[in-house]
Amino acid sequence: MADPLAQFRKTPAPSGGAGPGKPKEPDEYLAFAAKDKVTRLRIRRAMAPTRSPGYPYLLDVVYDGSYGTNFVLVFTFLMVLVRGKNLQQLVFALESGNVDFIQEFDPDRWGKPKDETAAFIESIEVVVQESASSVSGAEKTGPTKH
Repeated sequence: MADPLAQFRKTPAPSGGAGPGKPKEPDEYLAFAAKDKVTRLRIRRAMAPTRSPGYPYLLDVVYDGSYGTNFVLVFTFLMVLVRGKNLQQLVFALESGNVDFIQEFDPDRWGKPKDETAAFIESIEVVVQESASSVSGAEKTGPTKH
């Protein structure tokens, strides 16, 4: 008897390492990317571990209005201070819950962006509440520059 649900099952990846693998990194710097149905915000810093808090834990977005030079994300267990320029669209996307990731500019990986009007993140600082001190210790250990 044939399997009536076979057409709905995912087929396994072929053996021999031909699976999807690691996604390709962009060649140029992007301060953020937005998409629909985002449940977590990936926070990529140049010389520290990436964090991925869930949007339901985001309590507030504090920003400098139309200046677009900084904002603070207030989560239940951490705060994220972001400094840069042209951050207005990023703040709007964060308020809408559509930002997939934010990332700090790393001159070792990318050249300076040519578009002066594009969002640019100079620094991301993460402050973890004291009750999570065991996690904050890991924040200090990350990749080192060679």
